[in-house]
Amino acid sequence: MFPPFTLTRQTVLARLFQTLRAGHRWLGIAGCLLFLMWFLSGLVMSVVGFPSLTDAERLRGLAPLDGSLLRVTPDAALRAAGAHNFPRKLWLESLVREDGSREPVWRMVLADGSRHTVSAQTGTRIDAVDVARAEAIARAFAGALHTRWTGTVERDQWTVLATLDRQRPFHRIALDDAAGTELYISARSGEVVRDTSRRERLWNWLGAVPHWFYFTPLREKSDLWRQTLLWVSGICCLSALSGLVLGLQRLRRQSPFSPFIGWMKLHHMAGLGGGLFVLAWMVSGWLSMSPGDWLRNTPPGKAAMARYTGSVAPEFPWPQQRATLDALLSETGWKDIQLYWVDGHARMTLTNGEGYRRALDLPGFDHPDVTEQHAETVARALLPDARINAIERLTAEDAWWYGRRDPKELPVWRVQMEDPAETWVHIDALDGRLLGTMDRDARLRRWLFNAPHAFEIPALSARPALRWSLMWLAAFAGIAVSLSAVVIAARRLTR
Repeated sequence: MFPPFTLTRQTVLARLFQTLRAGHRWLGIAGCLLFLMWFLSGLVMSVVGFPSLTDAERLRGLAPLDGSLLRVTPDAALRAAGAHNFPRKLWLESLVREDGSREPVWRMVLADGSRHTVSAQTGTRIDAVDVARAEAIARAFAGALHTRWTGTVERDQWTVLATLDRQRPFHRIALDDAAGTELYISARSGEVVRDTSRRERLWNWLGAVPHWFYFTPLREKSDLWRQTLLWVSGICCLSALSGLVLGLQRLRRQSPFSPFIGWMKLHHMAGLGGGLFVLAWMVSGWLSMSPGDWLRNTPPGKAAMARYTGSVAPEFPWPQQRATLDALLSETGWKDIQLYWVDGHARMTLTNGEGYRRALDLPGFDHPDVTEQHAETVARALLPDARINAIERLTAEDAWWYGRRDPKELPVWRVQMEDPAETWVHIDALDGRLLGTMDRDARLRRWLFNAPHAFEIPALSARPALRWSLMWLAAFAGIAVSLSAVVIAARRLTR
């Protein structure tokens, strides 16, 4: 007869740790190079971000509006574009012609996301921009004497984002300057949508491209790209968690604290010193992909936006006093004029090249008074069934309302609503526009992703040198763990 088999607590723990060691070993072998790549590329990204055209850069590059050329009203432009409702966004800016002269154009984004451009001088639609005009636009935008067309691309490494799909293809124009600048200009509308420099392109091959898996053949398939990142980073999270557990299990209470020597000892001690950061950094990166649509902010729906604007008809009360309008447009070199509805009021906001803004009600050119009562009215229109918990006026950035690359709009009204999603509504205190909503998931994402992954912690916001020092120190601990894992994996595989 066989002796009775008893499963003791010690036996269960021994087998559990044996399985954990085997799992960590092979997960580490499979993912050690990924860990090392993520930490090194993360350091590069902290210095050089992915190429983008900021709003400040766009405004600096635009030519000032010439009011004397403005002959087409917003209503006529909307009819020319075939708009049946007031668009999601409508603005006026200048567009350069082949000969270097400029014409004002109405640009709009309709409810379905389609984009249209109509000349505000002639009323004709602009649906195509040739190479000669694209080069003229690039010269005016950058103040360059010489430009060189390098091709028309549907999609390349720096224009992979789905947000640019409605503006493809792009003329790529090289400025032949010392920085190696290239501009991407929509062949449909003539908008400058991206600028890159030689330094950005070089360092991003070591930074954002590998870090985010931004390889064009993969990134253009959004669902496949997202699932790939979720599964790869999720498996690496398990590797980091198992390593932290095993590191604590093998820790000795007295010197020498580690039973290992050489690279194994470095891996053990660096893992204990930086293990929590490595785990938090990996898990926060995984959460940034919103697995299961968790931590994804839900914007207001169409019905809510219709209540907020107070008008969806494709008409807009444009001022008839030509002299007054010309005087206004010649004031300070306005470069962008946004038209919109807020609570049934037609309004426009003018912005110059330095970012200075001025808001006016139409058609009478009155200055809007965006009071606390207005903020409450807008919030109630968005969420009519919700109570208001609090209203505050922000004059400086805080833990929730802050800019990552560009400063955020200020001052701002924040209205905290008592709805199932615990929504916060942010309203521009200058012109009353809705700047965005932030629900419970968005605020949770701020602490589960932004804080641990990029060290965006309120206590460090006024101490950038300390923030950078802590971030780099933690990253070097992660590099030590990853590099030692690579050496250990190579030795095991070559035995």
